[in-house]
Amino acid sequence: MPARHAPGPHGEELRTSLSRLRHDALATYLALHARYGDVVRLPMFPHPLYLVRHPDAVQHILRDRAQRYRKGNLFKSIASVQGQGLLTSEGGFWRQQRRLMQPVFRQQHVNGFYEVVIEEAQSLVDGWRRAAQTGEPVNVTAWLHRLAFRVAGRALLGLHAKELDPMARQIEAIAAPLMHHLASGNPRYAWLPTPRTRRFRHALRTYHDIAQHIINRRRQTQSPNCAADTDLLSRLIHPRHAEASLTSKQLRDEIITFIGAGVETSATALSWTLYLLARHPKVSRRLQVEIDDRLAGRAPLPNDPEHLPYGRMILEETMRLYPPSAVLPRQANTADHIGGYSIPKHALVLMSQYVTHRHPDFWPDPERFNPEQAAKQHRFAYFPFGAGPRACIGKPLALLEMHLTLVTIAQTYALRLMPERPVQPALGATLHPRGGLWMTVHERS
Repeated sequence: MPARHAPGPHGEELRTSLSRLRHDALATYLALHARYGDVVRLPMFPHPLYLVRHPDAVQHILRDRAQRYRKGNLFKSIASVQGQGLLTSEGGFWRQQRRLMQPVFRQQHVNGFYEVVIEEAQSLVDGWRRAAQTGEPVNVTAWLHRLAFRVAGRALLGLHAKELDPMARQIEAIAAPLMHHLASGNPRYAWLPTPRTRRFRHALRTYHDIAQHIINRRRQTQSPNCAADTDLLSRLIHPRHAEASLTSKQLRDEIITFIGAGVETSATALSWTLYLLARHPKVSRRLQVEIDDRLAGRAPLPNDPEHLPYGRMILEETMRLYPPSAVLPRQANTADHIGGYSIPKHALVLMSQYVTHRHPDFWPDPERFNPEQAAKQHRFAYFPFGAGPRACIGKPLALLEMHLTLVTIAQTYALRLMPERPVQPALGATLHPRGGLWMTVHERS
């Protein structure tokens, strides 16, 4: 049977849908799929956009026929900030970079970062003691960003703890124009001399300077003959094979990629986890019982996470409902067909973890927070870290960091939402709480 043209809105309905996409993309995706099914066509210029929802389509694009799809035009705004790092690069250069970095992210190696994570999680807990005593609210997301940056800086970039806070403050100061640029999804007019684009260019230069400072410092302090590959930057600056050597710009792009991608996603996922626990006290109490039974008041040890399964289930269910990476675009290298519908060459194809994680055919109660909920059998009904050859390389470190941090916080505190500060999801570079997540901190009774 020949492939058909996918259904989708036209005329006034199309104009309304495109307007709604700009204001609430995720709700619009859900509405379009509810009306038109698993494949929806939006006739846009210069290439049509296809929204796909079914796990079969996700498997087809990300794994089975991954060579037919590239990152494409929808990644240009990310590339304009992060350059051609591992997230945005393609082809042979990407494969070379992936092979070079992969050993640092193997589970056995990642487990060696355990002490760094525990130290930073305990530092966060200590930093909240005054708030617990005074009742002063804290911006949980901001604190978790600081923690994630310090973990990435120490574990991946080999930085000393005392260097990290000044860098974190610099990055925080330039975050707004960078995030606005990423959220706009359209770098085409970034050259225009408007106040907004000037702020963006200044922020980008500052970001480049921070990355270059990190590289210069490591080159001054590490011998080329050093055999240690304990962190990512060591492997990038002094690769074992000459063909894997990087230019200064390529090194800088990789540093920016791992600061941006590694920090934002982990901090956001943990923010939503603490938000959901505050809204579901029974789940929170069960987590605390698991922690108390296993740890009996002591700090976690390297093998403890595997004996704390409910905490891991909470994290996984949080990333189902609020995946940090909520949309995953691709562009067709050649004509294809998905779900019985034709996909022309160069068409933009957009998968959404947020949407597929709510597919009613695979999730029995898609909007309910239930850590024990499992999808009906389909491997690609759940893909918060992507899937296939380009799945997130940092997944093992992110899970270790999030799990140990969650355990350390829940062991000490209960966090409560503030009714006067309602929490709203915002889709930008990640799906994050708009304006941060403000909560009050309370010592566990």
